[in-house]
Parts: sequence; C-alpha cells; structure tokens
Amino acid sequence: MQIRSILLPVDGSSHSDHAVTHAAYLAKLTGARITAVSCYEWLGNFPEVPETLIGEMKQSAEKIASETLANATRQLQAAGVEYDEKTIAGAPGSVLTELAKSGEFDLIVMGSHGHSEISGLFLGSVTHKVLNTIYCSVMVVP
Repeated sequence: MQIRSILLPVDGSSHSDHAVTHAAYLAKLTGARITAVSCYEWLGNFPEVPETLIGEMKQSAEKIASETLANATRQLQAAGVEYDEKTIAGAPGSVLTELAKSGEFDLIVMGSHGHSEISGLFLGSVTHKVLNTIYCSVMVVP
C-alpha cells in the first residue's frame, strides 16, 4: 500500500497528540501529505436563548477547535512534513466518515479515545463509528 495522503483528526486529547506524532513519523517515511482536521459540534439555535448568547457559544466552540488544530499543526510544522488544516462544524464521526468516503485519503491516523473516554469502554465513540462505517486503512493510536 502506498501512502500519499493521511487524514488526521485531532481533538486535543493525549491520544490525539500521540496520533499526531505517529502521523508525522509516517509522513516523513512515505512523503505523504497530512490533512489535520478539528471538528466542533453545534447543536443549533434555541428560541428561549438570546441570539447574542448563541453567537458567543458558537464562536467559543469554533475557537476551541481552531486552537486544538493550531497545537497539532505546530507539531507537524516542527516535524517538517507537508500538511493542510481544516476546522469543520459537525459531529466528528459523521464529518470524518464523509471525508474518508471522499477517497482522498490512503490512511486515517487517529487516537483511540477523545476527551470522553467513559463513553467507549475499549474505543472512543468517534473512533468506533469511523472503524464501523468506512472501508479504508485506519491506524488507531493509544
């Protein structure tokens, strides 16, 4: 299998940080380009919540996702690998599944758990969803 393009979901967890290290190492070995992705979920608008507060909450979610992505891309830059970065609104499992189905990526490198390790006893819920809905190579990093 030739690896030319790696999808790297990041969420700022320690497992995600380890995945960044592994992806950078693989990219150095193969010359692959990494696409680092940070997702944030937006639950929508609620009539009883003031519009200004909703806007602030959405901006806060975007900011956290952007900062998480910036931390990961600093590691990639320090490793000297080529990368792209994307911050995308949506449920992480669904966003990653759609990106993987695009056929652009030869490999997904992702952490075994995100921030909510309790939700998945052996694997995090996003990792579990990706593994069960796509058909491309996935490296799960503890």
